[in-house]
Amino acid sequence: MKMPRQIGWFLLLATMLCGHAVADAETLRYEASYKGPFSAGKKIPIAAIQLASQYIQLAERGRVLQTTLRVTSKPYDFVEEHFPFRVRYRSLYSPDRKHMLALEKYQKTSRVKHEINWVDVGQRQLLRFRQKGKSVGQRLFPASLQQWLGPGETFEFHKYSRHGLEDGLLDWLSMLQVVRTRPLEPGKEYHFPVTDGKHLYHYMVKVRKRHHIEVAGRKHLAWKLRFDAVEEGEPGAAHRPLYVWLADDDRRTPLLFENRHPLGRFLVSLSLVQ
Repeated sequence: MKMPRQIGWFLLLATMLCGHAVADAETLRYEASYKGPFSAGKKIPIAAIQLASQYIQLAERGRVLQTTLRVTSKPYDFVEEHFPFRVRYRSLYSPDRKHMLALEKYQKTSRVKHEINWVDVGQRQLLRFRQKGKSVGQRLFPASLQQWLGPGETFEFHKYSRHGLEDGLLDWLSMLQVVRTRPLEPGKEYHFPVTDGKHLYHYMVKVRKRHHIEVAGRKHLAWKLRFDAVEEGEPGAAHRPLYVWLADDDRRTPLLFENRHPLGRFLVSLSLVQ
C-alpha cells in the first residue's frame, strides 16, 4: 500500500528542513507523529529521524557542510505494515560560495528512487544522475562525489534540471542552514530560491515571534518561523504553511516542525541531541 501523498510530502519537507550550522559535528534525533482521520483522531508516531552534520573536504571545492538525513518507519509496527518507507537525503553546502553543491535523494516506498544532483558552477547548470541514466556519456559523474557511492554502485547522467543555476540556489536542507545564521526578530522576512533537483521554488521565511515551548521534556525559549513557497511557473502555493521553531541560543537547534492539513496534523519533534 502506498503512503498517502500528503503524509509523504510533509515527512520529506519537514525533515529536509532539519539542517543546521554546526561547529564540527552533531547528531540530532526526531520523532514524527500524526493526528487525524487515518489515526482515528489519536496522535501516533509514524517515523524515526536521524540527522548528522559535519564538515568535509571536497576536491576542488574546499571545506563544505555535509548533512545526512535518515527517515524510517521501521520502529512503528502499524506504519511499517501499511506504509513502510526509508528515506535518505544528503546535502552539500558551500559557506564560501553561499549556495548548494550537491543533493542526494534516496526513497524506498513501494518502489526505489535514487538520484544525485550536482551543481556545475562553470556552466551554471544543475545535473541529475541516476543509476540508469537517459543520456549516458554526455556528462561524467563528478569524481569528488565518488565517496557517496556504495561498493560497486555507479551513476550515469540522466538529464539537466528544468531550471538553471540561480544566484544563491539552495536545497531544503541548506535553506535552514542559512536561516539559522540570519538575525531573527519578529516581522523579519527572508527570500530564497530552492530546488529539489527538478523544480524551482521561491521561498519566503517570516519570523513570527519568540516564546517558550516544551520539547523533549523541557521548556525552551524559541523563535517561531513560517515557511511558504510558490513553484516557478505554477499558480498558488506549493504547499500549506510549515511552521518551524528554532532554539533561541547559539546553535539555533531546530526543535519542532508543524503542518496542519485537512488530512490531519503532522509534527516532527526533537527527541535527543548528542
